[in-house]
Amino acid sequence: MTVPGRLAADVAAAVSTFGAAVAPRLASGAGEPEDQIRGPLENLLDTAAAALGVRFSAVGEASLADLRVRPDYATLVNDAITGYVEVKRPGRGADPTRWPAGSHDGIQWAKLRALPNVLYTDGQQWALYRTGERIGEIATLTGDIHTAGAALTASDEGLARLLSEFLLWQPVAPRSISQLVNSVAPLTRLLREEVTDTLTREQRVGDGPFSRVATDWRALLFPDADDAAFADQYAQAVTFALLLARTEDIEFAGKSVDAIARELGRTHSLLGKALSVLTDETIGVLTVTLDTLVRVIAVVDFGRFAHHRADPYLHLYEHFLAEYDPALRRLTGSYYTPAAVVSGMTRLTDEVLRTRLGRSAGLADPTVTIVDPAMGTGAYVLDVLETVADNARSEQGPGAVPAQLKDAAARIVGVEKQAGPFAVAELRVAEALHRHGAVAPAGGVRLYVADTLDNPFAEQARLAATLDPIAISRRYANKMKAEEPVVVVLGNPPYRERAKGQGGFIEDGAPNTAQWATPPLAAFREPGNGLAEYVLSNLYVYFWRWATWKVFDAHPDSGDGVICFITTSGYLKGPGFAGMRRYLRAHASEGWIIDGTPEGHQPDVNTRIFGGVQQPVAIGLFVRRSDNDPEVPAPVHYRALHGRQSEKFDALKAISVDEPDGWEDCPTGWTAPFLPAGGDEWAASPALEDLFPWQSPGVKPNRTWVYAPLPNTLIQRWRTLVTAPDDEKPDLFRESRDASLTRSKPGLPGFEHPAGPVANESGPCLPPVQVAYRSFDLQYVIPDDRVLSTPRTDLWRVRGEHQLYVTELHSEAIRPGPALTFAAHTPDMHHFKGSGGGRVLPLHASADRSRPNVAPGLLDLLAEHLDVEVGPEDLIAYVAAVTAHPGFAARFAEDLRTPGIRVPLTADPDVWSAAVTLGRRILWLHTRGERMADPSAGRPAGLPRIADESARPKVLTAVPDSPDGMPDELGYDPATRVLSVGEGRIGPVAPEVWAYEVSGMNVLRKWFGYRRATRPRTRGEQSPLDDIRPTSWPAAYTSDLLQLLEVLTLVTQAEPEQAELLERVMSGASITVADLTDAGVLPVPSDRRNLPRPTAASTTPEQILMPEA
Repeated sequence: MTVPGRLAADVAAAVSTFGAAVAPRLASGAGEPEDQIRGPLENLLDTAAAALGVRFSAVGEASLADLRVRPDYATLVNDAITGYVEVKRPGRGADPTRWPAGSHDGIQWAKLRALPNVLYTDGQQWALYRTGERIGEIATLTGDIHTAGAALTASDEGLARLLSEFLLWQPVAPRSISQLVNSVAPLTRLLREEVTDTLTREQRVGDGPFSRVATDWRALLFPDADDAAFADQYAQAVTFALLLARTEDIEFAGKSVDAIARELGRTHSLLGKALSVLTDETIGVLTVTLDTLVRVIAVVDFGRFAHHRADPYLHLYEHFLAEYDPALRRLTGSYYTPAAVVSGMTRLTDEVLRTRLGRSAGLADPTVTIVDPAMGTGAYVLDVLETVADNARSEQGPGAVPAQLKDAAARIVGVEKQAGPFAVAELRVAEALHRHGAVAPAGGVRLYVADTLDNPFAEQARLAATLDPIAISRRYANKMKAEEPVVVVLGNPPYRERAKGQGGFIEDGAPNTAQWATPPLAAFREPGNGLAEYVLSNLYVYFWRWATWKVFDAHPDSGDGVICFITTSGYLKGPGFAGMRRYLRAHASEGWIIDGTPEGHQPDVNTRIFGGVQQPVAIGLFVRRSDNDPEVPAPVHYRALHGRQSEKFDALKAISVDEPDGWEDCPTGWTAPFLPAGGDEWAASPALEDLFPWQSPGVKPNRTWVYAPLPNTLIQRWRTLVTAPDDEKPDLFRESRDASLTRSKPGLPGFEHPAGPVANESGPCLPPVQVAYRSFDLQYVIPDDRVLSTPRTDLWRVRGEHQLYVTELHSEAIRPGPALTFAAHTPDMHHFKGSGGGRVLPLHASADRSRPNVAPGLLDLLAEHLDVEVGPEDLIAYVAAVTAHPGFAARFAEDLRTPGIRVPLTADPDVWSAAVTLGRRILWLHTRGERMADPSAGRPAGLPRIADESARPKVLTAVPDSPDGMPDELGYDPATRVLSVGEGRIGPVAPEVWAYEVSGMNVLRKWFGYRRATRPRTRGEQSPLDDIRPTSWPAAYTSDLLQLLEVLTLVTQAEPEQAELLERVMSGASITVADLTDAGVLPVPSDRRNLPRPTAASTTPEQILMPEA
């Protein structure tokens, strides 16, 4: 921009005056250096403003300096907020991007960068920033500010240009929703920070206006909201109320926020009153951000967005939340539901109402009340209205649409906890009614700001009448929840793991009532399921239970109803959801499952229903008829959507519940998975858990630093922990509920028991021992239960030199690779494939071989059928030969969509003998020669070796033994069959070894990932101790890699023989579930599913009492 001559001259003179005033102040040494330049700085800005022909004033924030978010000045030009000035001590500079993120200035910059017009200066340097971006160059004055005095000069027009840009700033009207979000979301985030800081300050003095507002807000809407939740609600409510005011063309010029709120309240009473309440007492405290926010939103013209798409508000909140707080978006599960999913679910619900419940008008039936309990921006509410409009238009003519919509709007209820999406939903519903020529029902549309999960029977506090527009929202929502029968619950509820304590009425019940004193969630529990039911502590489960309570339980005389949710799909098959499946089979008359992610966990992004969600999702649709018989399990039908996202959406459009093809029936067992029943061969084979009845999850430390590939690494980590200052130890340890610095534990069986908690330790750790960390990957752990959140003491109790562990992925579908893997050492929870959990089935229920973990009578029955002696090792060898290869997973791929391995048992003695011989070799390989050694059978003691020495992988080029040579990349050249480890080379390596996977986990890449230069990242479990690891490639890593390569080579070479064996098993006579049942082997006695407790006199494994197999 061109700088007017007068401005340049006046700024030059003002700089000289500024220098003359500042130098003696700085020389005096009185006070903080930055304080000495404030007064002269204001005079300089005032001079520049006068030259530009505008009125300038500065509002200092020094009195609130303890709130780190605030800049030093807010500047007003012609009485309107224009920008902010942040003053730094001379010599600090004006480039905040250089300051460390964790420093005071770095933290402040992370917040102030949200502002649209900020001037940074240390007196010597001057820089202008807008929403985090620097505008132009940094202007530097000539001469030293400490000594130049009146000789201080602006060397060019840079400072004059910068001050002109700063003082003449005007907000720019956004041209798109994305531009709107980019300007508003950072300010909303800053407003939230201000609220948080203000509450903290008020708590230090005991009271304040914000604390009082927060108290009222909680009493009105969310009694359990903490300060962080209130600050978030405050910031979003204010922002979206102001945006809503602009959609109503309310002008902001010359109006206070209270005046804007009153005008908004004429058409949107709840948000108008919310804006008034939230800013009434507090507006004077929040001038920094609120004034700027008002000014930015004042120029928004929503009419400009309508030309870009039919529904300009559709993506507003999703885009806002992604910019405002991506972590909050993930935490709350707030993801936009694709229109194809919404319309598909609405259409199927309408079809079920017509075909199963006799409501010929479907969603338009006047007796059908519909609730979306987590409405978000109103996608389902809108789609129900559009469905009613379309049906009315096609069945009765276009003239019938307005009346039908008015009637439907009185029967559709939307509940939303967050003010931001609620405002968008209210806006979209009003626009839809207007577009169809309909008017709202007499009582208004039934959209409420409330928490669906809170207790509808709780007494609501009496508050001032002026707060009624807000209080009435929660009151009406509670009246609906407590008293009004609901026929349809439809939606996409939020997902949040570890949500214990957030389920409200569903978790706690209503103690003040006789009928609902027992928490409704209890209906989803299965006797004996115990710890597996931790998965029920999830928001989406709470919403499933709220929906089933409301439709099936709360109004017994109502009879029928429909629930249709899209949620994560864990409940389809997870063992912790057994009670939920039993409940649904008992209380529904029929169900349909549409699996949106048959690919499993972390599918390719282009196949996901929700692009940002890696968990598998499914649509669940359940209907209850008035004649439902709870003693007969409801039939449940299943189908999966395959292909890319667009292909899945196309398939969903064509689905009908009465479509003859495409649906598969699920098993009818009360707690059986909601997945297709297996084929006859599969169903006739016994489950693995019936062969080895006692099982346990693997070790779960909840911190990664306790594992390492080398024992010395763990010794160093422990030494660092116990010698660290006390205030650093919690961060190093990564404390959790079940393992902390101050918690003592009884110790692991077979190991020394350190006395006292870790906080008291100063000496060495217990000697690390090997564990089966991942399939084919042995690492070390400190065998000290004080550092392990869930050590699985029973697994350690049965640890011994003859023990063998089977690991099975039973919580999700198996992908290509072996169906089971085996280990000689205690396995980690994620041993099988590095994620997804799994279960461990030990061969023995003792540390020696005296008590096999085998179904009682099974070995005798096998011996009788096969006319050969059968021991526990024979059985596990047979299982390994039949299941531990890709051919098994490929043959039973359809059956394995329902997790849980079944083992076909041959009745042919020759096939059995061949399988046992081959299986012993497989176990020898999986355990790296530690089990099943037999030199006479070609399985010598020690590490397995490839017989052909020329085929053995060898080091062709060593990995450099230096920090710079520490490798970060693992590669493979199929032409030369050479594996590259950074600069190192190993060969020959067969292509099938390089590609070897266990259910999607590439074994070599996974092994290398734990040893590469860049340490692996594991969400939420890591500590600075994890950074203690080798800085150069140890020789032990190379030795371990060579051993692994030989094992995988031999494993892959055995696969064709295993595949041929499986064909022999499947083509011959078999021992079936029916045979085992007739012989009394099945069902397995319940006492064999648990490891008996040790006697009181001793905790040694030898004194565990257990019947003989």
